[in-house]
Amino acid sequence: MWFWVWSLLVLGTLAGAFFLGRDLWRKAVALMREVSHATALLGQAAQTVQTRLQEAAAARPSTAPTLFDDPDDLRARLDEVRAERAGRRAQRRIRDEAVWERWRGFNE
Repeated sequence: MWFWVWSLLVLGTLAGAFFLGRDLWRKAVALMREVSHATALLGQAAQTVQTRLQEAAAARPSTAPTLFDDPDDLRARLDEVRAERAGRRAQRRIRDEAVWERWRGFNE
């Protein structure tokens, strides 16, 4: 009698171990597929970042010394930069005023 009980317990344990092992194997294979896919996406993202960095480096203005350049050219460039900055400041002021109006509406 005990022989059959222990035989059933052993066979049940082996069956459970088989199903558990099969489930773990399937999950491991799925994980490896996802890791492979993520690696491919990471490679594409790294390539995109590298391209964008190269574009940004090419578009970066020169910071070379300008000690002996023509003062009139330097003054014109300074005026351009100041005008761009004033334009950005005006746009920011308009956006800020819209936000301030919304805030004033909350207090009423």
